[in-house]
Amino acid sequence: MRQQGKEQNRGRRTWIKHMLAATMACSLMAGLPLSVSAAGKAAAWPTKPIRIVVPFTPGGSNDHIARRLAQSLSQSLGTTVVVENRGGAAGVVGSAMVANSPPDGYTFLFVSASLATSAATQNPPYDTLKAFDAVARVAQAPFVMLVRKDFPAQTLGEFIEYAKAHPGQINYGTTGSGDSGHLLTELFSSLVGLKMQQVGYKGVNPAQMDLLAGRLDFMITTLASINGTQAAELPKLAFTGTAREPGFPSVPTVREVTQLDYEPQVWWAVLAPSGTPEPVLDKMNAEVTRIVAMSDFQTFLAGLGATAAPSDRAAMNAQLKHDVEVFTQTAKRSGISVAQK
Repeated sequence: MRQQGKEQNRGRRTWIKHMLAATMACSLMAGLPLSVSAAGKAAAWPTKPIRIVVPFTPGGSNDHIARRLAQSLSQSLGTTVVVENRGGAAGVVGSAMVANSPPDGYTFLFVSASLATSAATQNPPYDTLKAFDAVARVAQAPFVMLVRKDFPAQTLGEFIEYAKAHPGQINYGTTGSGDSGHLLTELFSSLVGLKMQQVGYKGVNPAQMDLLAGRLDFMITTLASINGTQAAELPKLAFTGTAREPGFPSVPTVREVTQLDYEPQVWWAVLAPSGTPEPVLDKMNAEVTRIVAMSDFQTFLAGLGATAAPSDRAAMNAQLKHDVEVFTQTAKRSGISVAQK
């Protein structure tokens, strides 16, 4: 009887093992079609039109570059790629719309370094470093330091000496409190030990006009903003890039003059809602990188005062994180805070 019981228990254990193995096999088989289906969908992307949201009104550098990129992407991806302008709150409105969009690979954000400045000075309804997946950087451009024509100092070294001797007496222009020009000037001032007065404007053109008229002393802006305007003739003290600009070989970089680690540049990039499938992000990165490498696209960028600066996804993520951290520290140190409008 005891031997018979042992055999029954052994048989029961064997039956349980077979059932567990069969159950696991069924589970794996059940999950297999889903995995193949998901991979198939990613491989087939895109199957419908794609929209690229520009969080600014039409006409600016973001809009110009995004539309040229969308035109090329439409051809290479074989689907319609449209640009949708959603301006407001210095880019926050359009960025929030993308952050809240389904991460299905059919909505992207084309934005500049203003995404980092708004994260530092506003309280956007999204976590800038968590709400987006970087796709690729497209281009970048250095900032340029300008002074009025009759300013007593005509080199960066002379400017620093004069500003230190006249604390609080130099007025610098920005396109509004908390913009890149405001943060960059405050960052430069803190590194060098200057105290200057900010004057905010509703746009770059009025600020440049006052600099031309001598009502402003100093301004940090981009080549793209002064190209084709009278402001292009204003004295240039320095560029913020890592090397001298080919079109202005006699103008030094800030690092050359000061030896400071001050090389901020404005960038333009493509981002996606967080959670967008990895194969889609990789394919989009490859297409953007290929287009940006084309000579006609680079010539187009040069006309805006920018240069092609394609990157992989990791590099763009690192760029955004770095800028958000630097600008946030600068805003806190300078007491810069902007309410959303």
